[in-house]
Amino acid sequence: MTNFGDALMARVRRYHPLVADDLSAATGYYDEISADLGNRFRASVRVRLRDVSDRPESFGRLQNEMRVAALDRFPYVMIFEKRDNHVAILGVFHAASDQKGWFDRLL
Repeated sequence: MTNFGDALMARVRRYHPLVADDLSAATGYYDEISADLGNRFRASVRVRLRDVSDRPESFGRLQNEMRVAALDRFPYVMIFEKRDNHVAILGVFHAASDQKGWFDRLL
């Protein structure tokens, strides 16, 4: 039996080692345009991380357990998997990038 309160709790997040590189490249790009734009990108990532942790089932599946969450106002997607006791963040990719690379990351 599932406790309803547990379903509303945010899950622990674990990150693929390359997520830091993904975010560094994207924030660097936006920071070069303007510090404000870089900060707005960071804020969008934080909001989506919270959403993915709080309600991972609300995002569409790519294949098997992989899911995708689009960032608001930026052409980026967050790829993740919902696991039993955590959410595995696999990458943050430009939406127009080669999707083949999206499926190469596992934790």
